Amino acid sequence: MTFIRAAASFVFVFAIAFILGGYFLMPYLPPVPARPVTVFEWEYWDTNWAGAVLGILLGALSAWSVVKQEGKAKG
Repeated sequence: MTFIRAAASFVFVFAIAFILGGYFLMPYLPPVPARPVTVFEWEYWDTNWAGAVLGILLGALSAWSVVKQEGKAKG
């Protein structure tokens, strides 16, 4: 059960961080798009490396927190 909760936490936090990281960081970090792109365009999903890095870091921290919290509860 701990793995399922940790995985769900990772996916949820990753998705939010990916979208928000891309929205706020993508216009300023290379490769800068030629025009502003939205979440509904392929270029957003293809070049959003900043959102991916942010999502992986924050998602991993969230999953680690869930695992640590479950460990405390068990003993």
